[in-house]
Order: sequence, then C-alpha cells, then structure tokens
Amino acid sequence: MREAFERALDSEARRALEARAREFGASTALRVIADRRASARALESARALAHDALHCGSWRDVDEGWRGTYALATLAWVAKRAERADARFDAADALRELDLAALLGDVAFKSDVNDAIACVKSSLPKRRRVGTWDEDDAMADDPAASRRVDAVARRRDVSMEAFFRDFMAKRDESDEWETRGVPVVVEGLVKHWPATTKWRNRAYLDEVIGDRTVPIEIGKEYTDDDWSQKLMTVRAFMDDYFSSDGSKTGGDPSARENIGYLAQHELFEQCPELRRDIDVPLYCALGRGNMCAVNAWFGPANTESPAHTDPHHNLLCQAVGVKRVRLFAPNQSEKMYPREDPLSNTSCVDVMHPDLELFPLFADVEFVDATLTPGDALYIPPGWWHRVSAATPSFSVSFWWD
Repeated sequence: MREAFERALDSEARRALEARAREFGASTALRVIADRRASARALESARALAHDALHCGSWRDVDEGWRGTYALATLAWVAKRAERADARFDAADALRELDLAALLGDVAFKSDVNDAIACVKSSLPKRRRVGTWDEDDAMADDPAASRRVDAVARRRDVSMEAFFRDFMAKRDESDEWETRGVPVVVEGLVKHWPATTKWRNRAYLDEVIGDRTVPIEIGKEYTDDDWSQKLMTVRAFMDDYFSSDGSKTGGDPSARENIGYLAQHELFEQCPELRRDIDVPLYCALGRGNMCAVNAWFGPANTESPAHTDPHHNLLCQAVGVKRVRLFAPNQSEKMYPREDPLSNTSCVDVMHPDLELFPLFADVEFVDATLTPGDALYIPPGWWHRVSAATPSFSVSFWWD
C-alpha cells in the first residue's frame, strides 16, 4: 500500500501537478499530501477538498488537476490508515474509496491506484457463494430466441477483407444520404472468450469483482424522469437486482424501479483482472484502428437502451444471455425525432410503442432487427440508430473504434 503511494508521490505526474497547483487552487492540499507526517484527518480534509471541487458545476469544466489531487489524496489516506492499523480502518471501505479514485482520478495515477486496490483485495476474506447461474437457467442461451423476423445479415467466419468491403465500407449509392456501413451479426465471433463460460457463473463474478464499487443506473431508460445512478458493489448489485436463477428479486421484473443496469462502463480499465476473459476482435483494427472505448453492459432481463446513435464504429459482443436490437439507418433520422442537446443523439420516440399522434413521421420509418446469443457480435456502423433490450439477464461488451 505504502509502496503504491510513494511511487505516485515520486512520479513526474505528481511534480507536474504541483507545478501548476496554484492555477486551480490545490497548493495547500498537495502540500498536506506530500507531508509524510500528516495525520489521517488532515489527509481526509485534502481528499474532501478535491472531491468537492470535482462535484462543483459541470464535470467538463473541472480542472484536470483536481482529478490527480483526488487520486493522490486517496492513496495517501488509505496508506496512512493501513500502516497505523487504525481501529476504524476497514478493508472493504478502503477498497470502495480506491475505486472512487479509479473512477474519478487522473489516468496518470491509475496504475498506482490499481496496485493499491490489488493490495487491499488480498487482505479481504475469501467468500464462498452458494448460488450460481446454473447452466440451464436464464443466463444460458435462450432456446426460444427467434431469428425468423431478423433482417440483419448473419454471417460466420467473415474475413477481414470481406468485413471491410461488404459491411464497414459498403455505400448505398441510391441513398441521398450516401449511407456508409451496413449492420451484420457475425455468429460465434467471440465464442472462444473465457467470458462466455466464466461469466455465467455468479460465484466467479462475485469472487473476481464482487467487492468492487461501480456506477449502477436505476430505471428502465436514461431518458426517464425518475432515472438515477448510484454507486454500489457488484455483489450488492447482483443481490439486489438478480435472484439466484438470474431473474429480478421480488415484484414485477419489468417495473422501472426494479431495473438496475451496469451500463456503458469501462469496467475492464477499473478491473484489469476481468480483462483476461476477453480479447479485442481483429475487426477493430480496420479503418484508422484507434480504440475509443471498451464498455461493459451487465444487467437483468428487461434492461433497455432507447434508440440512439454513436459516432464510432461499434462491435457489440454478447458474452452471456440474449439481447435484441432494432436498427434504423441514418437516412431515417428525420423520422426518429432527435432530442435537443445534450441528448441530440437520442430519439424522442419509444420505438416499440410509438405515439404516432406526437410523432407522425415515425409511421413510415424503416428498420431491421437483430438477435444476439452468447458468442455473437453485432456490427453497428456510425450514425445508425439502435435500440437495445435484454431478453434475459445479460453481459455484453462493446468496442468503439475510429
């Protein structure tokens, strides 16, 4: 623990931070952090100052220096509490605070934070969970998942050349939008991932990431008025939003208040130990090949993402469960009734139950459907509208690249 903090303190990133501390008001906080005699209470005050600065106004307007200050202060505070064997020190609490540092802190200190996290995790007691996602339960393949109405092409063993020519770069010359890119489901593309087997086992997820604190979306869709987010451990998320057979615990499983979703989160950056269960598909090297984000999507049945567009090439890979996707080409955008900024990439229309009095153009909208089962991957070209829903409890990984 102390080693991770000392390494961060002696880094070029810390010196660069200190050099401009007066610009963003962290001189005193950084001075306290660098004082090895500082008390845990003083370090907590420095950490609280950085935390408040990060939550003052819009996130995009906060000086990046406060992110580094927050990460350093958390490392110093945890190290101080641990080495003094503080009676109030709790490893689970320390892990939660370090996770916040990983989520909110500067990337320059991420490796130091991850090292401290590994140290704390090694001190936590091993847990044995009785319940698992059984091979025959809802986390397994959905045998009733019908593809008879799917219009998206389904292919196997698509070469790099064919994927680029026939899907990524394909252009519809008859389309006045000159739409580039065509969706395709590549069957079995990621069936070799260890994730397709390991992540079906609840005990495995509990052991590897159960103690980690992550942001959970609460509500059916992020466009709902009552939608919210909260931080909780993955273990608590599974306990609260899944039963042992993978369904929602208690009440109507489709009710909005019963839906929790770990959505669009860079879980593999936060928890590198989970990254070994996946690999990056080779298709992501096509185009400019610049990886923009690798996001996790984990939740019970009935999670939904409303119809929206993304600016990047998107490969949505299904590790566990079944998802269904409805897609609309960019030339349908007028009929999708985009919202105003900052949600201009999201449709106003509930595309499964449209109000045609409010949105009359949607009556003539054209769309295609796709079904994803474990091992499948759906290519979604930039600018294509897509609505995603989980037919069963589901764990997916999306890769965005230029």
